[in-house]
Amino acid sequence: MAIPYNERTLELVRQLLEQNRRDEAFAVIASLFPADKASLFEALDPEMQERLLPEVDPDDAADILEEMNYEDAAALAESLDTDALVQVLDEMEPDEAADLLGDLDPELRTEALEAMEDADEVRSLLRYPDDSAGGLMTSDYYVFSEQERVGQAFRHIRSEAPPDEEIPYVYAVDERGRLSGVARLADLIRAHPELPLGTIVDPDTISVQADEDQETAARLMQRYDLMALPVVDTIGRLVGVISADDAMEALEEEASEDIYLASGIVTMSGQEAARSDLLVRGPLYRTWLVRVPFLIVAMVGGMLAGVVMGAYEEALEAVIVLAMFVPVVMALGGSAGAQSTEIFIRSHALGQLDTRRFARHLLREIVVGVGIGVVLGLMTGVLAAVWQGLAVLGLVVGLSLAVTLALSTALGFIIPFLLLKLGWDPAAGAIPFITTVKDVTSVLVYFVLATQLMGHLM
Repeated sequence: MAIPYNERTLELVRQLLEQNRRDEAFAVIASLFPADKASLFEALDPEMQERLLPEVDPDDAADILEEMNYEDAAALAESLDTDALVQVLDEMEPDEAADLLGDLDPELRTEALEAMEDADEVRSLLRYPDDSAGGLMTSDYYVFSEQERVGQAFRHIRSEAPPDEEIPYVYAVDERGRLSGVARLADLIRAHPELPLGTIVDPDTISVQADEDQETAARLMQRYDLMALPVVDTIGRLVGVISADDAMEALEEEASEDIYLASGIVTMSGQEAARSDLLVRGPLYRTWLVRVPFLIVAMVGGMLAGVVMGAYEEALEAVIVLAMFVPVVMALGGSAGAQSTEIFIRSHALGQLDTRRFARHLLREIVVGVGIGVVLGLMTGVLAAVWQGLAVLGLVVGLSLAVTLALSTALGFIIPFLLLKLGWDPAAGAIPFITTVKDVTSVLVYFVLATQLMGHLM
């Protein structure tokens, strides 16, 4: 029975290893759930990982590598000798083995494939890019000819070991291997055993082509609440199936990628490999090249805001208290714009925002921004007036915040949308651009209102 993983488990394994009681340590590792095995292993020192992995049972090693980060799993796998690597790969699910092999050194990949038991099954999956539906699918599923009798198919299923993936469907194909329908396993149990499989399957089957993006496939499954999605080639032949857990992992990966892009962590050319590993362990010069251009955009925005403030230097000298509230206006405007941008990026990544109806989404966001602006503008304006004893100052601060927040929330949607229309990823540069525009506009709005409303004090 699997035991839960916690800090005590990790400390126990470390103590056992320090005492050279390796068999007991391996027994503890084997008793964990697959994801917990990987978590425990990742908590160990890299040198310890490389020493232990060859000694761990191949089935446990397969669980560990399947659950680890792609780069870490590949680096750890390359530390194994070819024979040990092959044993582990043979224990892995075909799609997971293909993903791991795709990240290995080409020479090692070739050697491992030649020695694997089910090399052809894995090799067929390697033909597709990792971020495609074909790269996400598995070849471990139930498929029969549409002429097969239900009873024969059912006996075959009972005689075979269940697939590693949880796929509760049976797929029927014609004589050319083209997908002709799908049935639930429960349908086979209820059907007469002499009926041809083709008579009980549903021919209206949702499928995806192997070269489609993995995010498209995952969204299809999400939209139609599917437990699995068949993958076909250009002429409709069934080549694989995507399971629900793999689809969820793909959506999480795409969402994480967008978050990294929004932070300026990766460039557009490298967006398919959006991983924080670049900043943690990558070469320093690459980190600089990735982050500096976006910060230059923000720097230019700050300098432009300074130019605007310089133009109103006389107003600042005449009413010095104005300078006290510039940071408030700029900071709140920036936060509101960043919130809107993150909402746009996340909803677009998850398929919740239809760009064809962008005007409707924008109008809603503007209403939200106006509401936020009125509430915060009123609060801050009252505080400013009471604090400084100037009602007109409170009016300036309040109106400036209301206008700035409404404008910033609108820009938070408009700028990433325009970047998307230009063919750029909206997450890559939206926030730096918004910061630049927001800094200039918020300061401009603030001082224009100040000179108009407080002119008698200047």
